[in-house]
Amino acid sequence: MNNMKSVLLTLLMTVLSVAAMAQDFATRFMAEHKKDANLTCITISPTMMKQILKVDAVEKDEKMADVISNLKSMQLITSKMKAARYYQEALKVIEKNANRFDPYLSSKDRFGESRIMVRRHKGAIVEMVMFTNYRKAFSVINFTGIMSDEFISELARSMRQKRS
Repeated sequence: MNNMKSVLLTLLMTVLSVAAMAQDFATRFMAEHKKDANLTCITISPTMMKQILKVDAVEKDEKMADVISNLKSMQLITSKMKAARYYQEALKVIEKNANRFDPYLSSKDRFGESRIMVRRHKGAIVEMVMFTNYRKAFSVINFTGIMSDEFISELARSMRQKRS
């Protein structure tokens, strides 16, 4: 019986350590800012992603429907205060996890800066993190799932158009 308990305990510890390692960027960032009332974090679950697929505008665009169907979640973190500080702290989280994320795109102008980082698994993009410090507002958009370079490029292009 004790042998069975130790096997179960070992299995549980293994599962928990794998789960902890699998945390996405937004979860890691928010864990470091648990009591920070300046940050807002919104999570869109897989169930909500499925609901988004039911929207007429998306159904008419098969490419977008395909992209959304491959996403597991989206998290959005925002703050209109301390944007430069949060941006620097986001860079530190990326640095701590440098073996997980690759730079994808960065831009800087007189209004602020932004970066897109990606995590790949077996050649596929499985996580995308876009964080910005723009006009004194901080934001993170964190997608998990299977994404294409085309999807990320389109997202970056739409963000640049909003800034113009």
